[in-house]
Amino acid sequence: MACAVDPCMPWDIFTSSADVDDLPAASASRAAKATASCCQALSEAISRSAPTGAAARFGTFVLPSVVTRAKWRGSEVSSEAVHQGISEALRRLQEAVGAAEAADHGGLQERRAVETPATGSRLIASLLLANVPAEIVACLGCLCFEARKDAMRLFTDILKYAPLLGAEKSLVEYFTGRPMILQFLLEGCAHSSVFAHCAQMLRACTSHPQLVEALLRSGAASRLVELAGGSNFEISSEAFATLREILLAQTAVSAPILSSDFYEFFPHFNLLLGADMDYVVRRQALRLLGDVLLDRAFREVMLAYIAEDRFLQIHMNAMRESSRAIQLGSFHVFKVFVANPRKPHNVHSILYRNRHRLVKLLLVVSADCRGDAILAEDFSRVVGMLESLGAPPMKRAVL
Repeated sequence: MACAVDPCMPWDIFTSSADVDDLPAASASRAAKATASCCQALSEAISRSAPTGAAARFGTFVLPSVVTRAKWRGSEVSSEAVHQGISEALRRLQEAVGAAEAADHGGLQERRAVETPATGSRLIASLLLANVPAEIVACLGCLCFEARKDAMRLFTDILKYAPLLGAEKSLVEYFTGRPMILQFLLEGCAHSSVFAHCAQMLRACTSHPQLVEALLRSGAASRLVELAGGSNFEISSEAFATLREILLAQTAVSAPILSSDFYEFFPHFNLLLGADMDYVVRRQALRLLGDVLLDRAFREVMLAYIAEDRFLQIHMNAMRESSRAIQLGSFHVFKVFVANPRKPHNVHSILYRNRHRLVKLLLVVSADCRGDAILAEDFSRVVGMLESLGAPPMKRAVL
């Protein structure tokens, strides 16, 4: 079945079903077609994986009530029909998962694909063959709230349980062959009606290394940074949570890509640390940055970051702020600059010129951390390194 996700589809269909009557006629028509197409895909998937009688009954319920409607006036019926299809697919998927887990007596991952009942693998194959994940994404904004939640659950469960049901290879091939699914989810993170659903669906994709690579290669990290810096608190928080998963869930994949994209990503990311940014945004950005730089998998990224004197100045200035949370978040990044035994000349020079003022600042900031022995020791060590810091070596003249 051809993918029904139209790359030219306007994002105004990502709206509440209660507001569909207010959409332009062309958008309402596309919304109706997307919902009908999703309904048909669910019907086909269940028909392939279910006993003949049950499949026929399901198909009879769904298709006549939706496919014959050319306009969105039947939105409630359409949403109800899709919801029933999703509920049936969820029920069958849970039954297959339960059977697979019951067969896995030894708990060994290697035995799961062998012992999984054929029904589970057939169900996943049917859902993918009918293009159900793409159809769900295409009509997500057209569904009622409860149907939208179950659609998200079906999408995430397919990603979660495909390996258990012996269908991981097919799943990865399906998603990597349809990059617009991930792009639609990414753009859905910017829309108030579906951002939470799209973000959770994207995070479910990070359980598969190949999908993390596809997301990073398509510029997902930069787009999420843009959303994280927006004025909508809920969208910003979901963007940070999703970016965290993309970067840290599969570090063997994300670390090399982030290293190769270093000069495109970090100048953009560091804008989230600016004094003009919202306090919560800055806190979350500092926390994520610290987690990335201190993860051993990102060693090359860390070395590149602490070689940039412009980045050092960002954290030196942030430690002067009145917010203790911002001070501490910046300190945890700043200490890596100081501890680097091979400081570039510019970084070394800045630290050396400002060492006395930095020591005074750190002593003030550390005054309230006596109850935290580990943090107090960190401050003491950094102060000691600054006090003993010698002048940077003279640059050799270029002849």
